[in-house]
Amino acid sequence: MDYLDKTSLICDTVDNGIILLNEDLEVLFWNRWLETRTNISLDEILNKNILDIFPDINKNKLKRKIKAALTLNSPTFYTTEVNESFFNIEYKNKITDRVFYNMQQNVTVTPYDVQKKLVIIYVYDSTMLRETNFKLSRAKQNLEVEHQKVLQIKGQLEESIEEFEFLLNATMEAIVIFNENNQSVNINDVGVELFGLNSKEEGLQKDIVYFFESASLNLNNAAATFEATMRLKNGSTFPALVKLKEADFKERHYKILTIVDLTELKYRDRLISEQAKMAAMGEMIGNIAHQWRQPLSAITTAASGAKLQKEFNMLTDELFNECLDGIVRNSMHLSQTINDFRDFISGDKDIVEFDLEENIRKNISIVESMLKHHKVEVHIEAKSSLKIHNYKNELTQAFLNLIDNAKDALIQHNIKEKYIFIKIYQEGSNAIIKVTDNAKGIPTNIMKKVFEPYFTTKHQSQGTGLGLYMTHQIIEKSMQGSIEVQNTTFDYHEHTFTGATFTITLPIMTKELY
Repeated sequence: MDYLDKTSLICDTVDNGIILLNEDLEVLFWNRWLETRTNISLDEILNKNILDIFPDINKNKLKRKIKAALTLNSPTFYTTEVNESFFNIEYKNKITDRVFYNMQQNVTVTPYDVQKKLVIIYVYDSTMLRETNFKLSRAKQNLEVEHQKVLQIKGQLEESIEEFEFLLNATMEAIVIFNENNQSVNINDVGVELFGLNSKEEGLQKDIVYFFESASLNLNNAAATFEATMRLKNGSTFPALVKLKEADFKERHYKILTIVDLTELKYRDRLISEQAKMAAMGEMIGNIAHQWRQPLSAITTAASGAKLQKEFNMLTDELFNECLDGIVRNSMHLSQTINDFRDFISGDKDIVEFDLEENIRKNISIVESMLKHHKVEVHIEAKSSLKIHNYKNELTQAFLNLIDNAKDALIQHNIKEKYIFIKIYQEGSNAIIKVTDNAKGIPTNIMKKVFEPYFTTKHQSQGTGLGLYMTHQIIEKSMQGSIEVQNTTFDYHEHTFTGATFTITLPIMTKELY
């Protein structure tokens, strides 16, 4: 197999269309990808005007694109988000849930020989991406409908909060009263039902620890209101919010326990977590699309360029090897992107030892293309290697939420020079991560609300209000750390900037490992 055959093989096996046109719109090359999808062979279309075969092509627009590419000696583009498809290719197989029945295309018009006025047209099938975006948009609309229902319920609850507090203090969900010897002397009907008792009498003369899962619970040191795991008669358990009050009546001392079942609230917390994960996956899909665009373009350019150089006897062994090396290198980059995405969605809950700077740099690489697209510069400062024992994958989710929030703030405020600064260092037995942007900071009247669920300053089509809430939950509840936010003014390159700084504090060793 000679070099021309090899180049033709590469060109005919790439997953996109390749057309070589002159200024008269005559087809000089038509690869196998196009033959397969249009049922038009190279022999049928060679040296013919492409408009004779595809009269639906917008002639004037195509001429303008070709002229611009040759004049500027730079590629021009079609995208189906802005323009109609380059030409009409109808899908033969009708799939039930298909959104588009004609191929959606992204097209690049690249100058090949300015003197001879030849251009290469690359045609990419973007149907799957368009359909995915469409379905994600529809899912987001459904999520917004559910969100509005939650807001409506929340509003109704807030309107009745005075009545709710009265009932909570009067009867709550369950009330158990104990004497000075910590023996139960009264229990209301709700308590009888909640603890699975057959009668009120069955709940009397029970030691206070009978109702708790932990027999070693020290109520003398317990806070007035605390969360605990309660035990039913049959031995099963449920999470509860417990309020402890002590009172004296007729020279006798009593303890009053009011108990609220948190099972439903814990379920809602898990539901919010799942919603946040879905939103994060949507962001990740967008990042993958950005990450893949450049290496795919490089692979296509290398393959088609090598073929054409071979056709004109310009391809040397050195150039050929460089082309193949570039294809292999970019293919490995695509493979690594898949691995990063797989790690992100794996949901790994194991505590492991990992290098903090290495983890953060890997996380930045996942969204690097998106940040470059919006011209956001990221600067990482880490003076020495710092390893911690914690949930590696959960830190990734929390950290990417902060980066995405900073990026959106920079875009929202039309910042010309966009910066994100990340500082990693050790302070005693803790690891500190500071994430600072120059997006003018957070208004003081909403500073305390940024970690609340469903709170967002973005347009409803751009944010769910779950990102920072989930970051707060992950850092403080799962990773045993803390997160704070404040506005910061700093100097960089002889300019003074103002932005928000999120400070994450994590233990170098988590309690489970001691």
